[in-house]
Amino acid sequence: MKITGQKRTKKKLGRSERKLKIVAVVVSLLFAVLMLYPMIFAVSSAMKDNSKIYEVPPKLLPDAANSLSVVLDYSEQNGSEENLKDQMMQDSILVMMGLSYKMPDDSIMEIKVYGIKDGETVYYSRAHQMKLQMEKDYGIYKGTAIKKEVLLHEDRYVRACDSIGCEFNLNGVSEKAPKGLGDQFEKKAEKILDGKYQTTGTLVSVGDKVKNILNLESFKYYLQMPGYIYPESETIQRFGFMTFVFNSIIVIGFAMIAQVILCSVCAFVISRKLSKRAAKFVLLFFLGGMMVPFASIMLPQLIMYKQMGAYNNYVALLLPFLYPYGFYVYLYKGFFDQIPASYFEAAELDGAGSFYLYSKICMPLSKPIISLIALQTFIGNWNDFFWAWLVTEDQKLWTLNVALYNISNNVATKQNALMGLAVVTITPVILLSILFSKQLKQSIVASGVKG
Repeated sequence: MKITGQKRTKKKLGRSERKLKIVAVVVSLLFAVLMLYPMIFAVSSAMKDNSKIYEVPPKLLPDAANSLSVVLDYSEQNGSEENLKDQMMQDSILVMMGLSYKMPDDSIMEIKVYGIKDGETVYYSRAHQMKLQMEKDYGIYKGTAIKKEVLLHEDRYVRACDSIGCEFNLNGVSEKAPKGLGDQFEKKAEKILDGKYQTTGTLVSVGDKVKNILNLESFKYYLQMPGYIYPESETIQRFGFMTFVFNSIIVIGFAMIAQVILCSVCAFVISRKLSKRAAKFVLLFFLGGMMVPFASIMLPQLIMYKQMGAYNNYVALLLPFLYPYGFYVYLYKGFFDQIPASYFEAAELDGAGSFYLYSKICMPLSKPIISLIALQTFIGNWNDFFWAWLVTEDQKLWTLNVALYNISNNVATKQNALMGLAVVTITPVILLSILFSKQLKQSIVASGVKG
């Protein structure tokens, strides 16, 4: 009877444990979904077009992306080759800007224009919806009405075609006019083109096709957007949003190297070269520095930096990292204290100096501490904003978050673009956190090391 009762008790315990595990997994998944939801929503919003982003209630997933192809016939047009090309360029701008402006709720993410003559495709131009939107918000058509006479005023259409790109060849171009496309937007597009944006070429067909990859292509134009917003900066014109990524990498790379080296040197001296009393006093100095609020030293530090010439340049961004961070000094010291004294005694008997002890014993054994300090420095400073914003005025010196802040203050910037740039900004931190999750766990353990 006792054996049977024990078996029943074990079965009950086993069932309870299984139920507990199931509940734990379900709760963990629920919290994971809740934590990831803002990120998923940001990615989804970045892939929506300019009108869908403001839908109420908002949709989690973007609508299907539509590609619109418009075919115009110029067989009846007689004139020089240059004149024919000019007519086709005018018509392509009318079609692209006109349909993009008049069909904002149809998720038209791409417009292709084909010009045919005597059955041969002689002209081709293609534009993504975000490219057209940037030309309208920041570029050639900034602050203008999307009317035929405005679109074709002087050389605007020529500059627009140069920016978008087009191909013309009377012997035939590489892209041929498509056949067998859908007709979902045919009547609507024909009505718009016949009514407000009459083209020189005869409208032959309007076809559509679903291409969801176009939603992801929006990110390409988000990265180019700063070049339109800040055309006066040659560096931003050339590299776009990557300018700010490079600045952040430079600043954080310098911070990682400086903190790893300077904190380890300070910790080595405190751990191995000072008496216990002096070591406690110096360590207290570094830890006390962590307790000083930045707001209390911000203005004096800014004035001092300006007087030193460290303002609106890379020196102003890099100089603060030459002060060893107290917590990292504490981590290094706790680790160095745990290294057996026999290692140092044996090396000293062989005539080794302090630099040898530091570089050949302490640092090779400190790889776990080095990795977690480098990782924490990266994560902690990737999202740093205030100091970089305070000491930089030149646009080409902005770090990621300063650039994102200033771009968001531009009245023409749409919410989908902001979401896209925000996703680009936080993706490296998420990836590093996933890849180096083990080191992040070690940081919790290391924080309890006795100094």
